[in-house]
Amino acid sequence: MTTAELQAGAPSIQSEAFTILSNQPWQSTGVTIPPFVEVMIVYQNGLWTADPDTNGGKPYDAAGCPGLLVPTNQTNYPITGVQMGALVGRLDGGAPFLIGNGPYTIISAAGGALDLCINDDLTGQYGAGLEDNRGNVNVFIYPTNTPPDTGTPLAHDPAQISPAVPAGQLGGLSQLIGTWTNQNLGGSNQGGPQAPFSYNVMPLPQVDPSSPTGYILKNFTYYEELTFTAIHGNAPNRGGIGQQVAYALFYEQRVYFAEGPNKDALIHAENGSLLLLLDSTQPLGPYGNGDSYGLGNQVVKNSVAPTQQYNLVKQVSVPHGNSILALGAYSQANAGPGVPLIPSVSPLPQGIPTVQYTVDDPVTNPQPGLTANPNQVLVNALLLRPCTNFLHLSMSTANGTGAVTNIGYEQQHANVSRYDFNYWL
Repeated sequence: MTTAELQAGAPSIQSEAFTILSNQPWQSTGVTIPPFVEVMIVYQNGLWTADPDTNGGKPYDAAGCPGLLVPTNQTNYPITGVQMGALVGRLDGGAPFLIGNGPYTIISAAGGALDLCINDDLTGQYGAGLEDNRGNVNVFIYPTNTPPDTGTPLAHDPAQISPAVPAGQLGGLSQLIGTWTNQNLGGSNQGGPQAPFSYNVMPLPQVDPSSPTGYILKNFTYYEELTFTAIHGNAPNRGGIGQQVAYALFYEQRVYFAEGPNKDALIHAENGSLLLLLDSTQPLGPYGNGDSYGLGNQVVKNSVAPTQQYNLVKQVSVPHGNSILALGAYSQANAGPGVPLIPSVSPLPQGIPTVQYTVDDPVTNPQPGLTANPNQVLVNALLLRPCTNFLHLSMSTANGTGAVTNIGYEQQHANVSRYDFNYWL
Protein backbone atom coordinates (compact mmCIF):
# COMPACT_ATOMS: atom_id res chain seq x y z
CA MET A 1 0.00 0.00 0.00
CA THR A 2 1.34 3.43 -0.93
CA THR A 3 1.52 6.48 1.32
CA ALA A 4 -1.13 8.20 -0.78
CA GLU A 5 -3.47 5.23 -0.27
CA LEU A 6 -2.88 5.29 3.46
CA GLN A 7 -3.50 9.01 3.60
CA ALA A 8 -6.72 8.74 1.66
CA GLY A 9 -8.27 6.43 4.21
CA ALA A 10 -6.64 7.84 7.34
CA PRO A 11 -8.16 10.30 9.83
CA SER A 12 -7.01 13.87 9.40
CA ILE A 13 -6.44 16.86 11.67
CA GLN A 14 -7.75 20.39 11.69
CA SER A 15 -5.54 23.37 10.88
CA GLU A 16 -4.53 25.11 14.12
CA ALA A 17 -2.51 28.18 15.20
CA PHE A 18 -0.40 28.01 18.37
CA THR A 19 1.72 30.35 20.47
CA ILE A 20 4.93 28.77 21.80
CA LEU A 21 6.47 30.47 24.87
CA SER A 22 10.23 30.86 25.14
CA ASN A 23 10.34 30.39 28.93
CA GLN A 24 8.55 27.02 29.01
CA PRO A 25 9.90 23.54 28.18
CA TRP A 26 8.02 21.12 25.94
CA GLN A 27 4.51 22.47 25.29
CA SER A 28 1.67 20.31 24.07
CA THR A 29 -0.10 21.54 20.95
CA GLY A 30 -3.02 19.25 21.60
CA VAL A 31 -2.52 17.87 18.10
CA THR A 32 -2.20 14.14 17.63
CA ILE A 33 -0.85 13.39 14.17
CA PRO A 34 -2.38 10.23 12.67
CA PRO A 35 -0.09 7.63 11.09
CA PHE A 36 0.97 8.40 7.51
CA VAL A 37 -0.81 11.78 7.47
CA GLU A 38 1.54 14.47 6.19
CA VAL A 39 1.47 17.58 8.37
CA MET A 40 3.20 20.96 7.95
CA ILE A 41 4.50 23.31 10.65
CA VAL A 42 5.30 26.87 9.63
CA TYR A 43 6.40 29.94 11.59
CA GLN A 44 4.04 32.89 11.20
CA ASN A 45 5.27 35.74 13.39
CA GLY A 46 6.63 36.68 16.81
CA LEU A 47 10.14 37.02 18.22
CA TRP A 48 11.96 35.48 21.17
CA THR A 49 15.41 35.02 22.67
CA ALA A 50 17.08 32.11 24.46
CA ASP A 51 19.83 34.29 25.97
CA PRO A 52 19.66 38.09 26.35
CA ASP A 53 23.47 38.31 26.09
CA THR A 54 23.57 36.96 22.51
CA ASN A 55 22.70 38.59 19.17
CA GLY A 56 23.32 42.01 20.70
CA GLY A 57 20.29 41.53 22.92
CA LYS A 58 17.97 41.53 19.90
CA PRO A 59 15.26 38.86 19.65
CA TYR A 60 14.93 36.65 16.59
CA ASP A 61 12.40 34.44 14.86
CA ALA A 62 11.92 30.67 15.01
CA ALA A 63 15.08 30.07 12.98
CA GLY A 64 17.08 30.77 16.14
CA CYS A 65 19.97 33.01 17.13
CA PRO A 66 21.96 33.98 14.01
CA GLY A 67 25.41 32.42 13.94
CA LEU A 68 25.18 30.71 17.34
CA LEU A 69 25.15 26.90 17.34
CA VAL A 70 24.56 24.74 20.41
CA PRO A 71 27.83 22.97 21.37
CA THR A 72 27.64 19.26 20.65
CA ASN A 73 28.64 18.38 24.24
CA GLN A 74 25.72 20.31 25.80
CA THR A 75 23.26 17.48 25.47
CA ASN A 76 20.65 18.99 27.78
CA TYR A 77 19.51 21.03 24.78
CA PRO A 78 16.88 19.25 22.69
CA ILE A 79 19.20 19.34 19.66
CA THR A 80 22.92 20.13 19.52
CA GLY A 81 24.88 21.38 16.53
CA VAL A 82 22.00 23.62 15.35
CA GLN A 83 21.02 27.18 16.18
CA MET A 84 20.25 28.06 19.78
CA GLY A 85 16.74 29.44 20.13
CA ALA A 86 15.34 27.63 17.11
CA LEU A 87 11.87 26.06 17.18
CA VAL A 88 12.02 22.30 17.71
CA GLY A 89 9.43 19.54 18.02
CA ARG A 90 8.87 15.92 18.99
CA LEU A 91 6.20 13.23 18.65
CA ASP A 92 5.10 11.23 21.70
CA GLY A 93 8.20 12.28 23.60
CA GLY A 94 10.52 10.83 20.96
CA ALA A 95 13.67 12.20 19.36
CA PRO A 96 13.47 16.01 18.81
CA PHE A 97 13.59 17.43 15.30
CA LEU A 98 14.50 20.91 14.06
CA ILE A 99 11.63 22.99 12.66
CA GLY A 100 13.00 26.55 12.54
CA ASN A 101 10.88 28.85 10.41
CA GLY A 102 9.70 25.93 8.27
CA PRO A 103 7.70 24.96 6.42
CA TYR A 104 8.60 21.67 8.08
CA THR A 105 6.95 18.43 6.96
CA ILE A 106 6.14 15.58 9.35
CA ILE A 107 5.04 12.16 8.20
CA SER A 108 5.27 9.28 10.65
CA ALA A 109 4.35 5.62 10.42
CA ALA A 110 3.34 5.63 14.09
CA GLY A 111 2.02 9.20 14.44
CA GLY A 112 1.74 10.69 17.91
CA ALA A 113 1.13 13.77 20.04
CA LEU A 114 3.03 16.86 18.90
CA ASP A 115 5.02 18.98 21.37
CA LEU A 116 7.00 22.14 20.56
CA CYS A 117 9.55 24.27 22.39
CA ILE A 118 12.56 26.55 22.02
CA ASN A 119 15.97 24.93 21.54
CA ASP A 120 17.50 25.96 24.87
CA ASP A 121 18.96 24.58 28.08
CA LEU A 122 15.69 23.16 29.39
CA THR A 123 16.76 22.48 33.01
CA GLY A 124 19.38 25.19 33.59
CA GLN A 125 22.30 22.77 33.60
CA TYR A 126 24.58 25.23 31.77
CA GLY A 127 23.32 28.56 33.14
CA ALA A 128 20.01 30.37 33.62
CA GLY A 129 18.20 27.96 31.31
CA LEU A 130 14.70 29.13 30.42
CA GLU A 131 14.43 31.72 33.22
CA ASP A 132 15.99 34.61 31.26
CA ASN A 133 14.12 33.88 28.03
CA ARG A 134 11.74 36.46 26.60
CA GLY A 135 9.07 36.48 23.90
CA ASN A 136 7.12 33.89 21.95
CA VAL A 137 6.47 32.76 18.40
CA ASN A 138 3.28 31.84 16.61
CA VAL A 139 3.12 28.80 14.37
CA PHE A 140 0.49 27.28 12.09
CA ILE A 141 0.01 23.52 11.91
CA TYR A 142 -1.96 22.05 9.05
CA PRO A 143 -2.35 18.81 7.08
CA THR A 144 -0.94 18.90 3.58
CA ASN A 145 -3.26 18.41 0.65
CA THR A 146 -3.61 14.99 -0.91
CA PRO A 147 -3.79 14.97 -4.72
CA PRO A 148 -7.31 14.54 -6.11
CA ASP A 149 -8.37 11.48 -8.06
CA THR A 150 -8.52 12.86 -11.60
CA GLY A 151 -9.12 9.41 -13.05
CA THR A 152 -12.85 9.53 -12.30
CA PRO A 153 -15.05 11.66 -14.58
CA LEU A 154 -16.57 14.69 -12.86
CA ALA A 155 -19.84 14.23 -14.76
CA HIS A 156 -21.61 11.05 -15.87
CA ASP A 157 -23.76 10.66 -18.96
CA PRO A 158 -26.63 8.24 -18.25
CA ALA A 159 -26.81 5.31 -20.65
CA GLN A 160 -29.55 5.69 -23.24
CA ILE A 161 -29.77 4.06 -26.67
CA SER A 162 -32.52 6.22 -28.12
CA PRO A 163 -32.40 9.11 -28.51
CA ALA A 164 -28.67 8.90 -28.97
CA VAL A 165 -26.16 11.71 -28.60
CA PRO A 166 -26.64 13.92 -31.70
CA ALA A 167 -22.94 13.87 -32.55
CA GLY A 168 -23.58 14.86 -36.16
CA GLN A 169 -25.17 18.13 -35.07
CA LEU A 170 -22.52 19.01 -32.49
CA GLY A 171 -19.87 19.81 -35.09
CA GLY A 172 -16.45 20.37 -33.55
CA LEU A 173 -17.92 20.26 -30.06
CA SER A 174 -18.18 16.49 -30.40
CA GLN A 175 -14.36 16.37 -30.19
CA LEU A 176 -14.58 17.54 -26.58
CA ILE A 177 -16.71 14.69 -25.22
CA GLY A 178 -14.88 12.83 -22.45
CA THR A 179 -12.54 13.70 -19.58
CA TRP A 180 -9.45 15.85 -20.04
CA THR A 181 -6.54 15.85 -17.58
CA ASN A 182 -2.90 16.94 -17.63
CA GLN A 183 -0.63 14.25 -19.07
CA ASN A 184 3.11 14.03 -19.69
CA LEU A 185 3.94 14.56 -23.36
CA GLY A 186 6.32 12.84 -25.71
CA GLY A 187 7.77 10.42 -23.19
CA SER A 188 8.97 13.35 -21.04
CA ASN A 189 8.19 14.28 -17.43
CA GLN A 190 6.51 17.50 -18.56
CA GLY A 191 2.81 18.10 -18.93
CA GLY A 192 1.44 16.08 -16.00
CA PRO A 193 0.31 17.41 -12.61
CA GLN A 194 3.90 17.77 -11.36
CA ALA A 195 5.07 19.94 -14.29
CA PRO A 196 2.00 21.06 -16.25
CA PHE A 197 1.89 23.30 -19.30
CA SER A 198 -0.46 25.74 -17.64
CA TYR A 199 0.05 28.98 -15.74
CA ASN A 200 -2.30 31.43 -14.05
CA VAL A 201 -1.74 35.10 -13.22
CA MET A 202 -3.98 36.31 -10.40
CA PRO A 203 -3.78 39.86 -8.97
CA LEU A 204 -5.68 40.24 -5.68
CA PRO A 205 -6.71 43.47 -3.92
CA GLN A 206 -4.92 43.90 -0.58
CA VAL A 207 -4.90 47.11 1.45
CA ASP A 208 -2.04 46.63 3.90
CA PRO A 209 1.35 48.28 4.57
CA SER A 210 3.01 45.12 3.23
CA SER A 211 1.39 45.77 -0.17
CA PRO A 212 1.76 49.53 -0.76
CA THR A 213 0.50 49.26 -4.35
CA GLY A 214 -2.89 48.04 -3.08
CA TYR A 215 -2.66 44.56 -4.58
CA ILE A 216 -0.65 41.34 -4.45
CA LEU A 217 -0.03 38.49 -6.87
CA LYS A 218 -1.00 34.85 -6.46
CA ASN A 219 0.52 33.29 -9.58
CA PHE A 220 1.01 29.56 -10.05
CA THR A 221 1.11 26.59 -12.39
CA TYR A 222 -1.97 24.42 -12.20
CA TYR A 223 -3.44 21.12 -13.33
CA GLU A 224 -7.07 20.35 -13.93
CA GLU A 225 -9.81 17.88 -14.71
CA LEU A 226 -12.48 18.79 -17.24
CA THR A 227 -15.34 16.46 -18.21
CA PHE A 228 -17.74 17.07 -21.13
CA THR A 229 -20.95 15.12 -21.63
CA ALA A 230 -23.54 15.51 -24.39
CA ILE A 231 -27.25 15.64 -23.72
CA HIS A 232 -29.37 13.06 -25.55
CA GLY A 233 -31.38 15.44 -27.66
CA ASN A 234 -31.58 19.15 -28.24
CA ALA A 235 -33.15 22.33 -26.89
CA PRO A 236 -35.31 24.08 -29.53
CA ASN A 237 -36.17 27.77 -29.18
CA ARG A 238 -39.37 28.42 -31.15
CA GLY A 239 -40.11 31.84 -32.55
CA GLY A 240 -43.43 31.41 -34.34
CA ILE A 241 -42.42 30.63 -37.94
CA GLY A 242 -38.87 29.41 -37.31
CA GLN A 243 -36.80 27.84 -34.58
CA GLN A 244 -33.23 27.85 -33.37
CA VAL A 245 -32.02 24.52 -32.02
CA ALA A 246 -29.30 24.31 -29.38
CA TYR A 247 -27.15 21.18 -29.32
CA ALA A 248 -25.40 21.09 -25.97
CA LEU A 249 -22.49 19.75 -23.99
CA PHE A 250 -22.57 19.98 -20.21
CA TYR A 251 -19.20 20.30 -18.47
CA GLU A 252 -17.65 20.22 -14.99
CA GLN A 253 -14.20 21.66 -14.31
CA ARG A 254 -11.85 21.52 -11.30
CA VAL A 255 -8.48 23.29 -11.19
CA TYR A 256 -5.72 22.61 -8.61
CA PHE A 257 -2.48 24.28 -7.51
CA ALA A 258 0.52 22.46 -9.01
CA GLU A 259 3.08 24.36 -6.90
CA GLY A 260 3.42 26.58 -3.86
CA PRO A 261 2.39 26.29 -0.20
CA ASN A 262 -1.12 25.07 -1.03
CA LYS A 263 -0.16 22.50 -3.68
CA ASP A 264 -2.98 20.12 -4.69
CA ALA A 265 -5.70 22.37 -3.22
CA LEU A 266 -8.71 23.26 -5.32
CA ILE A 267 -8.29 26.80 -6.66
CA HIS A 268 -11.14 27.02 -9.17
CA ALA A 269 -14.35 25.19 -9.97
CA GLU A 270 -17.02 25.87 -12.54
CA ASN A 271 -19.73 24.19 -14.51
CA GLY A 272 -21.84 25.13 -17.46
CA SER A 273 -22.60 24.26 -21.03
CA LEU A 274 -21.35 24.73 -24.57
CA LEU A 275 -24.00 25.23 -27.25
CA LEU A 276 -23.92 24.96 -31.02
CA LEU A 277 -26.95 26.78 -32.43
CA LEU A 278 -28.49 25.58 -35.70
CA ASP A 279 -31.32 27.31 -37.56
CA SER A 280 -34.34 25.42 -38.86
CA THR A 281 -37.96 25.75 -39.79
CA GLN A 282 -40.52 25.35 -37.00
CA PRO A 283 -42.39 22.06 -36.55
CA LEU A 284 -46.15 22.14 -36.87
CA GLY A 285 -47.76 21.59 -33.49
CA PRO A 286 -45.87 20.38 -30.43
CA TYR A 287 -44.27 17.35 -32.13
CA GLY A 288 -44.28 18.10 -35.88
CA ASN A 289 -47.55 16.26 -36.48
CA GLY A 290 -50.04 19.09 -35.98
CA ASP A 291 -52.54 18.20 -33.30
CA SER A 292 -52.41 14.50 -34.19
CA TYR A 293 -50.77 11.97 -31.91
CA GLY A 294 -47.22 10.81 -32.73
CA LEU A 295 -44.10 12.40 -34.18
CA GLY A 296 -44.00 13.99 -37.61
CA ASN A 297 -42.01 16.15 -39.98
CA GLN A 298 -44.61 18.79 -40.84
CA VAL A 299 -43.62 22.44 -40.50
CA VAL A 300 -45.50 25.69 -39.98
CA LYS A 301 -46.83 27.18 -43.23
CA ASN A 302 -44.39 29.73 -44.68
CA SER A 303 -41.86 28.75 -41.97
CA VAL A 304 -38.49 30.48 -42.34
CA ALA A 305 -35.30 29.46 -40.59
CA PRO A 306 -33.88 32.36 -38.52
CA THR A 307 -30.33 33.64 -38.82
CA GLN A 308 -27.87 34.85 -36.22
CA GLN A 309 -24.37 36.27 -36.20
CA TYR A 310 -23.13 34.02 -33.39
CA ASN A 311 -23.90 30.32 -33.24
CA LEU A 312 -21.42 29.20 -30.56
CA VAL A 313 -22.23 29.82 -26.89
CA LYS A 314 -20.55 29.17 -23.56
CA GLN A 315 -22.64 29.47 -20.41
CA VAL A 316 -20.52 29.56 -17.24
CA SER A 317 -21.36 29.39 -13.54
CA VAL A 318 -18.51 30.18 -11.11
CA PRO A 319 -19.11 29.81 -7.33
CA HIS A 320 -17.45 33.17 -6.58
CA GLY A 321 -20.80 34.58 -7.69
CA ASN A 322 -20.24 35.07 -11.42
CA SER A 323 -22.44 34.02 -14.32
CA ILE A 324 -21.09 34.37 -17.85
CA LEU A 325 -22.55 34.25 -21.34
CA ALA A 326 -19.90 34.26 -24.09
CA LEU A 327 -20.63 34.09 -27.81
CA GLY A 328 -18.65 33.09 -30.88
CA ALA A 329 -19.07 32.03 -34.49
CA TYR A 330 -18.33 28.39 -35.20
CA SER A 331 -18.38 28.98 -38.96
CA GLN A 332 -15.43 31.36 -38.46
CA ALA A 333 -13.45 28.89 -36.34
CA ASN A 334 -9.77 28.87 -37.15
CA ALA A 335 -9.15 25.29 -38.26
CA GLY A 336 -6.54 23.77 -40.43
CA PRO A 337 -3.49 21.55 -40.79
CA GLY A 338 -0.24 22.16 -38.95
CA VAL A 339 0.39 23.86 -35.62
CA PRO A 340 -1.75 26.76 -34.36
CA LEU A 341 -0.12 30.12 -33.77
CA ILE A 342 -0.59 30.84 -30.07
CA PRO A 343 -0.64 34.61 -29.54
CA SER A 344 1.51 36.26 -26.90
CA VAL A 345 -0.53 37.94 -24.17
CA SER A 346 0.42 40.41 -21.45
CA PRO A 347 -1.54 40.45 -18.18
CA LEU A 348 -0.05 43.77 -17.04
CA PRO A 349 -2.71 46.15 -15.67
CA GLN A 350 -2.85 49.78 -16.73
CA GLY A 351 -2.37 52.84 -14.58
CA ILE A 352 -0.85 51.17 -11.49
CA PRO A 353 2.67 50.01 -10.52
CA THR A 354 3.54 46.58 -11.95
CA VAL A 355 6.93 45.86 -10.37
CA GLN A 356 5.46 42.76 -8.64
CA TYR A 357 5.04 41.11 -12.04
CA THR A 358 8.80 41.06 -12.66
CA VAL A 359 10.03 40.05 -9.18
CA ASP A 360 11.03 36.40 -8.72
CA ASP A 361 9.12 35.29 -5.61
CA PRO A 362 8.58 31.57 -4.83
CA VAL A 363 5.18 32.24 -3.25
CA THR A 364 3.59 35.13 -5.14
CA ASN A 365 5.35 35.05 -8.52
CA PRO A 366 7.28 31.79 -8.94
CA GLN A 367 7.92 32.10 -12.69
CA PRO A 368 8.24 35.72 -13.87
CA GLY A 369 8.94 34.61 -17.43
CA LEU A 370 5.53 32.96 -17.64
CA THR A 371 3.91 35.88 -15.83
CA ALA A 372 5.02 38.10 -18.70
CA ASN A 373 3.26 35.77 -21.18
CA PRO A 374 1.11 32.96 -19.68
CA ASN A 375 0.46 31.60 -23.19
CA GLN A 376 4.13 30.62 -23.44
CA VAL A 377 3.27 27.31 -21.75
CA LEU A 378 1.12 26.37 -24.77
CA VAL A 379 3.96 27.23 -27.14
CA ASN A 380 6.29 25.06 -25.05
CA ALA A 381 3.84 22.15 -25.17
CA LEU A 382 3.55 22.35 -28.96
CA LEU A 383 7.34 22.34 -29.29
CA LEU A 384 7.49 19.12 -27.29
CA ARG A 385 4.62 17.48 -29.15
CA PRO A 386 3.72 19.26 -32.44
CA CYS A 387 0.23 18.60 -33.77
CA THR A 388 -0.79 18.01 -37.39
CA ASN A 389 -4.34 19.43 -37.35
CA PHE A 390 -6.22 21.71 -35.03
CA LEU A 391 -9.56 23.36 -34.37
CA HIS A 392 -9.87 26.74 -32.66
CA LEU A 393 -13.03 27.58 -30.70
CA SER A 394 -13.27 31.20 -29.57
CA MET A 395 -15.97 33.03 -27.59
CA SER A 396 -16.21 36.37 -25.78
CA THR A 397 -18.69 38.34 -23.73
CA ALA A 398 -17.78 41.29 -25.97
CA ASN A 399 -19.60 39.59 -28.87
CA GLY A 400 -23.27 40.34 -29.49
CA THR A 401 -25.36 40.21 -26.35
CA GLY A 402 -22.74 38.39 -24.27
CA ALA A 403 -22.50 39.47 -20.65
CA VAL A 404 -20.96 38.95 -17.21
CA THR A 405 -23.04 39.30 -14.06
CA ASN A 406 -21.50 39.42 -10.57
CA ILE A 407 -22.74 39.40 -6.98
CA GLY A 408 -22.56 42.66 -5.01
CA TYR A 409 -19.26 41.98 -3.26
CA GLU A 410 -17.56 41.18 -6.55
CA GLN A 411 -18.99 44.33 -8.09
CA GLN A 412 -17.48 46.40 -5.27
CA HIS A 413 -14.03 44.80 -4.99
CA ALA A 414 -13.17 42.65 -8.03
CA ASN A 415 -15.75 43.33 -10.69
CA VAL A 416 -15.36 41.02 -13.68
CA SER A 417 -16.21 43.06 -16.74
CA ARG A 418 -15.24 40.77 -19.62
CA TYR A 419 -14.54 37.10 -20.32
CA ASP A 420 -12.70 35.64 -23.32
CA PHE A 421 -12.39 31.93 -24.03
CA ASN A 422 -10.20 29.96 -26.44
CA TYR A 423 -9.80 26.24 -27.04
CA TRP A 424 -7.19 24.89 -29.41
CA LEU A 425 -7.96 21.21 -30.12
